[in-house]
Amino acid sequence: MNKTLAQLYHSYVFCLGQEFERYQELIKIIGDEAEVLIRSYLDELLEFNTKKERVLISLNVATEMRLDARQKIISHLSLEEPVSMKQLIAYAQNDTRQNLIDFQEKFTDLSANLEVLNKSNMDLITFSLSNLDNSLNYINILTSSSPNYDHCGQIKAGKLQGRLISQEG
Repeated sequence: MNKTLAQLYHSYVFCLGQEFERYQELIKIIGDEAEVLIRSYLDELLEFNTKKERVLISLNVATEMRLDARQKIISHLSLEEPVSMKQLIAYAQNDTRQNLIDFQEKFTDLSANLEVLNKSNMDLITFSLSNLDNSLNYINILTSSSPNYDHCGQIKAGKLQGRLISQEG
């Protein structure tokens, strides 16, 4: 491998490392998100979202750097898009090849972890929204002058007493 290509691969591996670190930060934050969602304090949620936004911005920068380094390798090798990681690994030498294989495995594991954490947090959010909806329905029942309407103003057909006649005019 010529020196220029070796430097390009070195830069690419460095960018992969930076992106991997940002993803680890994101996983830690998403893992902590469950506690914040359970407590449900608005100020904590807003602060947490700000933290997560900062990590996502730095992750986006790291991803752009990696894609730029990848593109330089592709251009240097005169490869046609789309180029897979497997193809890039095939052109790499010795330690660089092993580093790329290691990062490929690490990113696969990260992806699986993120999917599990996101599913868990999505379930918590769905549960919280369901509880909120039930609370609003209960408050509406207590304050509503007519028990025949739900919180959206729709007629509750199941609990009507008497005949319902619809008349235009």
